[in-house]
Amino acid sequence: MKTKLNNTAGLRNFSFRLFLFLTISGFISAFGQSKSNLEIFFAQIDSVGMQVRQNVQDKNLPLKLNFLSSPEYSILENRLTSFFVKNNFKISREESSQLLINFTITEAIVKYNDSFRDGLFGDILVEREINLNGNFLIPDKNYSKDFSYSYTDTIKYDQLNEIENRAYPFTQNNHPSEPFFSSLIEPVIAIGAAATAVILFFTIRSK
Repeated sequence: MKTKLNNTAGLRNFSFRLFLFLTISGFISAFGQSKSNLEIFFAQIDSVGMQVRQNVQDKNLPLKLNFLSSPEYSILENRLTSFFVKNNFKISREESSQLLINFTITEAIVKYNDSFRDGLFGDILVEREINLNGNFLIPDKNYSKDFSYSYTDTIKYDQLNEIENRAYPFTQNNHPSEPFFSSLIEPVIAIGAAATAVILFFTIRSK
């Protein structure tokens, strides 16, 4: 009788711990939304703006930004213009502006590496890499500068569609496939665990 009570208490304790684990896991998964690819590109463009700003002594001079990039990067160019406006630069559309800056984005690309699972029953994760490369030229100062920014982090596989922007192809790339072995073994283990729990339940009741 004492053994039966111990087994029953042990099963209840196991069930409670399992419920608590699943509840906490679901709670954690509800948070931690990753930044979108476009948001990261914006942060990189702001860093380029800081580089340019460091080489401009007089912010009161009318500034003409001459963009020479591919049209697909126009939103990043608009972001750079916005950066200078927020930093109190006077933006001019005239070619005769006192300060001309030629700006070119040569590459803005997102890369996803192979997916992997974070532990046996953890989330499927993907390493994300975002690169921004280009250069700017200030003719009056005879100054040119290449820039290169790289950002790497790890995101959840099921967030890939959410972090991309369909209006801007450079924020997208091919998604890796889910890990085959991990996706195959998890259901098998889950079914096995469920079957074991059922067997234990009826075994304890029969004693």
